[in-house]
Amino acid sequence: MSSELNILLANIAACGQRIEKLTYSLNKNREIFPITLARAEALTDEQEESIDALILRYSQCVSMIQDQIFRGIAYVEQEDLSDKSNRDKARLMEKLGAIQSADDFGTAAILRNKFSHHYPEEADLRIERLNLVVAEADYVIATFADIMTFIARKGFLSNGNSV
Repeated sequence: MSSELNILLANIAACGQRIEKLTYSLNKNREIFPITLARAEALTDEQEESIDALILRYSQCVSMIQDQIFRGIAYVEQEDLSDKSNRDKARLMEKLGAIQSADDFGTAAILRNKFSHHYPEEADLRIERLNLVVAEADYVIATFADIMTFIARKGFLSNGNSV
């Protein structure tokens, strides 16, 4: 097995663990959503921490898929990423069949970026983004499942390889 494939499989296993944690956080927080301004002001410290964990896990999963798994798939598929933007990487993954939509993945990445640049005085924007995270987290989980299907279809998990 090539070192590129070993790295890809290790990154997929690590991302799979994060996806499990994202799924847990998503299910734990579903009852809180949709969040309104009044509901946001009434959140307990525990609920706020739980939402923060959801956002962190969402962001980690998007980053791992974009930065590690996409790169690993490209290496194994002998595709050059040296001059590609993140958008171009997502388009390549769509072309290869690893994900269904580069545009949808781009939306998930934009939301991740917006969470890292929020400010307290922008409560309405934060609430809007929080309400988006539920659907986008579902999307990221489904995208990881699509990637796993792609990996299996390509035979990367054959010959005793496992994730």
